Amino acid sequence: MAQPLSPAEIHELGRSLEGAEVARIMSIACFSLAVYEYMITLDEEMKYFWTGKWTISRVLFLTNRYLSIIIMMITIVCFSIPDPSPNHFNSSSAIQAEFLLNLVAISVIQGILVARIWYLFQGSRRVQIGVIVGFVVSLVLSLVFLYLSAHTIRVLKFADLVQNLPGLRNEGCKASRPPNFWRIYVPSLVLHTILYILTAVRALRNRRLLKNAPVLKRLLRDGGFFYFVVFVSVNLTAIGSLLKNHPKVNIPAIYSHFLLTTTSIAVSRVMLSIQSLAHKLGSDSAWLLNNVELSRVGGWRRGAHEGELIVERVTAYADDDTESDAHSSISKGSQIIWLKETRVGVYNERHLMDLFMTYFQPSTLLLLSLDFDRTLDY
Repeated sequence: MAQPLSPAEIHELGRSLEGAEVARIMSIACFSLAVYEYMITLDEEMKYFWTGKWTISRVLFLTNRYLSIIIMMITIVCFSIPDPSPNHFNSSSAIQAEFLLNLVAISVIQGILVARIWYLFQGSRRVQIGVIVGFVVSLVLSLVFLYLSAHTIRVLKFADLVQNLPGLRNEGCKASRPPNFWRIYVPSLVLHTILYILTAVRALRNRRLLKNAPVLKRLLRDGGFFYFVVFVSVNLTAIGSLLKNHPKVNIPAIYSHFLLTTTSIAVSRVMLSIQSLAHKLGSDSAWLLNNVELSRVGGWRRGAHEGELIVERVTAYADDDTESDAHSSISKGSQIIWLKETRVGVYNERHLMDLFMTYFQPSTLLLLSLDFDRTLDY
């Protein structure tokens, strides 16, 4: 049995146990927030990710959604399990596994952003390879720092604690604080900074056309929002991990998974946002990001068929230029009838004939047939 502690050491031990209770309460709060977010966005998840073919984005999204919640549940169990003695529960292994799963979940979040950059820079192999290399380096460094910190964790025995703190309940795992825990998140912050810079560069390549580019504006807005969440969360966690003299801040920063909760929710929102935009435009998110330049074309919207984009040209039919302008519209009085062209350059002939029958008498069709035969051949 360990020697009795001095009054100062007992006071410090009491502060650490108070910090552990704060971490437990904060873990429950983070879990509640994650479940609440899951419930209010479940309809969107079912709409965009429960059907269709399996893609990398779909796998990463679902992994992020459910793995983070599972990790938070494990944390709450570790903090709340009664009689966590070695005969019933291996606290040390559970805590180390929890840290490892936390890093895996953060890597999944990073993988989602790396996949987005991959799609955005489809024509630049150097950027794609550079992003993948950066992701691997960040993951390896985080794993090394995690091992250096987590392998020194020492589980505090209840018998030693109750000797110095009579009346203490034998509830929840109690372990020492891992040293230099803040280093684990530095590679992630650097990687997220690089990814956001690449997103901003892609969106701001032509700022004059940005106001007419919904996809680019959405990428810039969502990317900025996510980077703000990451920057604040990583800094709060890292700074809290450094404050060893303040257990009520230090222990929750290490054990509560605040960073995982905020970034998981934020990246889910980002993916649901781009999926919602892709759905409105009648395409999938991968195609939309691959062809992000199309968003700079004004007057484009979702077509009548799945995967069809409609571009409307604002050129009226004129008598002095019938051949060139007839491809875009027909003028009758003050009314303009727009012809629709898909992204593969094919007119909807049924829609075209409906317009003819609506705005022209049958006797007029014969006079227009030659011009429109030539138009459709074009």
